[in-house]
Order: sequence, then C-alpha cells, then structure tokens
Amino acid sequence: MDLGWSVGFLPDGSALVTERDRFEVLRVTSTGQKTTLGKVPGTVTTTGEGGLLGLALSPDFATEHWVYFFHTAANDNRIVRMKYENGVLGSTSEPVLTGLAKNRYHNGGRIRFGPDGKLYATVGDAKNSGNAQNRNSLNGKIFRLNPDGTPPSDNPFFSTGGNARYVWSLGHRNPQGLAWDSRGQLWAAEFGKNSQDELNLIQKGGNYGWPACEGTIGDCGGYIAPKRTWSTAQAGPSGVEIVNDWIYIAGVTGQQLWVTQINSSGTGVGTPQAVFSGRWGRLRGITRAPDGALWLTSTNNDKNGGTPTVLDNVIVRLTFP
Repeated sequence: MDLGWSVGFLPDGSALVTERDRFEVLRVTSTGQKTTLGKVPGTVTTTGEGGLLGLALSPDFATEHWVYFFHTAANDNRIVRMKYENGVLGSTSEPVLTGLAKNRYHNGGRIRFGPDGKLYATVGDAKNSGNAQNRNSLNGKIFRLNPDGTPPSDNPFFSTGGNARYVWSLGHRNPQGLAWDSRGQLWAAEFGKNSQDELNLIQKGGNYGWPACEGTIGDCGGYIAPKRTWSTAQAGPSGVEIVNDWIYIAGVTGQQLWVTQINSSGTGVGTPQAVFSGRWGRLRGITRAPDGALWLTSTNNDKNGGTPTVLDNVIVRLTFP
C-alpha cells in the first residue's frame, strides 16, 4: 500500500481504500486482492499530512452509488463525492463542502456517516490555533452536514448563520477519529501538541478547550474534559472504531493499537491497553468489516517518522475467536 488512510466497505464485503500520497482509490477484497480504481481529481499534497484522506460510503449507497472523500485541493481542504457503479469509479467529483483552510499539518480529514444519516467530519486547526474557538471557521471543529452538503437545521449554532451552521463541536486541535457506541454517542480521538492526546465523548455544541487547554493541562475551566488522555509520545490517536462498546484506537506516534471498554453508564472508559506495539509501525485507521473483522491500516513510511519494519504500509485483517 501507499499510505492507506481510510477504509469503507462495499455491500459485497470488499473495501474501498484511500491512498494519501498517490491520491488513488483502491478496491481490496477480504483475501487481499487489490485493484486500483482511479484518482480523486484535484487532489494535491502538502508534503506533510494532507492529500487524499477520509472516505465514507453513502448510507443509501446501494441505490445512490455515492462515495464521499475528504481531500486537499489547490487552495483548500474539501469534501467531494463521486459515483462508483458497476465496479467503475467516476472520473469527476462533485463538491459537497469547500473552503476548509489547509496546512502542511493539522488537516484532520476523517469523515463518517452517523446513525442519524448525517455526515460528520473532523478538521484540524490548520496550524492556526485561533481557528478552534472561532465559530465562523470550520477548522478546529467536528462538523455535521446533510449528504448534499447543506447544514442541518438542528445543528447547535444553525441560527448563528455562516459557517457556524455546520459546527457540531469546537475547540479541537487535530481530531482524526470518529465512532459511535451502542447508545448512539459520538466518540472522537485527537492529537495533542506537546503534552496530551485525547479521547473525547462529543456533546452537541460542546467546547473541548483548544488552544487554552490541551487534554487536562492549561486553562481548562469551563471546557469539556477528555475521557482519557495519553502522553503525545504514547498514542498519536488517529482512526477509531467501536464494537460492542469496546473502543479500538489506531496509534500513529505510539505505533500501537489501544483498546478500552466503555463503562456500563456510557460516561467513561476503563484503562486502555496497548497491543501490537511496534509490530506494524504507525497505525492510521481501524474499521469494522461486515464479517466482524477489523481492518487496521499502517502508514509507516509517511514522511513523518516511523521505524522501518518488515510490514510497512499494509492492511492487517484482525479476527476474533
């Protein structure tokens, strides 16, 4: 693989996978067969963390055939959608939401459809920490939109107008993981700066404190505290998946998969355990397949560090007894 960033499953059980730096979309079967379908037009690199990032299939994919992508373009980060029909990826894309500030680093990029049928996206602060508290900036946010790109009228700041209509939560530095538990609660993982990475339980309209507060360090009064923190050397949390209220978090910097269980009240988590430490290098994505397996992506050779291993830049399929 070339930096497999995001995975989304087709009705037949195979997956679409984005490759960050080649801007390509692959189809990968459960037996490991790989086919290149094409590129997302207009995608460019930032020679850092930008490129072709998140991917999500429409909840009505069986009839609509839309695939959504988060990618870096010449002047911005954006969400677009493309048709995938009869095994063929279209050659053109349709803008869904544009104008997200980009930078070499802190682009966020995860997109997922929630249980409510809305599209959620994580966007980093684009190395401008002031964006995170500015409701009129979509950066440093988790935002929520209708599949056609319009803001839902029940978003928390819809009445404010402008970009604030899209905001679901704010005060984020560089979130890259999204997943929902059995109660329909949204959890998100976030890269810290120098001290603490975060796992957050996201509230509608919630403010998570960046840049005044990093994890539990700083001026954190009045902000929503994370449910778990790690040192930035341990985790670097990117993709998140939840299965039976167990949370799986792909660690980039720490080069390990973190596993923890949501408590019976749904308000917190147990002590996370690290598994597969260093085995596949920098772990970027974790996604549940229709057959119950977890697909884990490694992006070890991503220009941002990592120790060369035998299995660089792979997809690992994990099954449960």
